[in-house]
Amino acid sequence: MENLFSSPEYAAAVIALLVGIIFFFTIKSKPKLPPSASEEKTPIQIVEPVVTKAPELPKVSWKDRLSLGLEKSRSEVWGKIGQLFSGGSPSLDEIEEILYTADIPTGLVQELLTKLEKDGKGKSADEIQNLVFGFMKDKMEPIQHNIHQDVFTFDSSNKKTRVFMIVGVNGAGKTTTIGKLATKLKSQGARVIVGACDTFRAAAVDQLQVWCDRAGVDMVRAKDGTDPSGVAYDTVAKAFSENYDYCLIDTAGRLHTNQGLMDELAKTKRVMSKINPDAPQEVLLVLDAITGQNALKQAQEFNKALQLTGIIFTKCDGSAKAGSAVGIVDHLKVPITYIGVGESVDDLQLFDLDLYLKTLVGL
Repeated sequence: MENLFSSPEYAAAVIALLVGIIFFFTIKSKPKLPPSASEEKTPIQIVEPVVTKAPELPKVSWKDRLSLGLEKSRSEVWGKIGQLFSGGSPSLDEIEEILYTADIPTGLVQELLTKLEKDGKGKSADEIQNLVFGFMKDKMEPIQHNIHQDVFTFDSSNKKTRVFMIVGVNGAGKTTTIGKLATKLKSQGARVIVGACDTFRAAAVDQLQVWCDRAGVDMVRAKDGTDPSGVAYDTVAKAFSENYDYCLIDTAGRLHTNQGLMDELAKTKRVMSKINPDAPQEVLLVLDAITGQNALKQAQEFNKALQLTGIIFTKCDGSAKAGSAVGIVDHLKVPITYIGVGESVDDLQLFDLDLYLKTLVGL
């Protein structure tokens, strides 16, 4: 052991350790100089994310939405007539065929063909399109004049409560249409109340409740399975006693072929008249444009049971059968009040005859 401590290697290790300790404490005790400007650390900056507002999409006009909705009917039926008839050898047979595929009533098809034969020979495609436009306008315009303006526009000077009964088959868009109509009337300053008389489908009532809550209008609802006529009676009574401007009565979707169900609708209408002999002032049928010729049959049966005052033509967005509106108005002598081409509130607009027909035939 003595040899270990006295060895040169041991002495060198001790000396190296002492030098290291002295160097450590010398450096540690040395005062720190402030960092130079180049050495200073840049303070941390919290940069808020720049939220860029999404560019607003250009608002699509009603005219453009209607044009898009009627595009199939225009391109496959009405827009073709001018091209098919003009020229040296008019194709009446082909025109007749496409009109029938569009579910135009037989009588109306034959009248139009007779008109083309009589007045269309030798004319250009554009002149033929104008002839078709004039033919359909002559059929519809006298009936369209029968619409009461308060279906569209709230007149605050009129203190009378207006009751609208809305009917239609399942799937025609009836509940959604009532929600849109309530929203439109409310936005004009009217007090609106809705009667949820489709008591057989809880989902329909819940859907209507969402629309009413969104629009800020009142709704009367009852337990599932309650007699619909009773709900209608209570709603109309409340509307008149509390001076609402509009009372919209929803009804259960009915198959027009079921006489028992149609009789129930007639009963609901009679019950409302016990509150006020003029109620309901409007009976509006919601028709799905896609159903074409079947839409005419529906309208006939509902009109027979309820004496319709107007039609709301929905889902005119993709069907070649949208032109069936002409035959329905001509046959029933009942005007179209509103037309719908989509799901938003703005997609339900008053029926402008000139705009509809010009868009339909491509003028």
